[in-house]
Amino acid sequence: MDLITTPCDVAGLHRLSIGSVVGALWLQTHFPSADWDTLLAGQASFSSDCVDSLMADARSAGLNVQQLVVVES
Repeated sequence: MDLITTPCDVAGLHRLSIGSVVGALWLQTHFPSADWDTLLAGQASFSSDCVDSLMADARSAGLNVQQLVVVES
């Protein structure tokens, strides 16, 4: 996997983790250098809409993405 998303403790937020060098390089092309340390440490969280858009873009670029889905009851 190049990029992995997991649900956060806060409803509606997802943590983005890097699974490969390709994933890291892809993220670096999409975010300013000021955000890289947070992204590379797996500390970045995104709303559902934002992470869906990012993962769709990553898939279209050929990256392997693992996106877990949470079903709330």
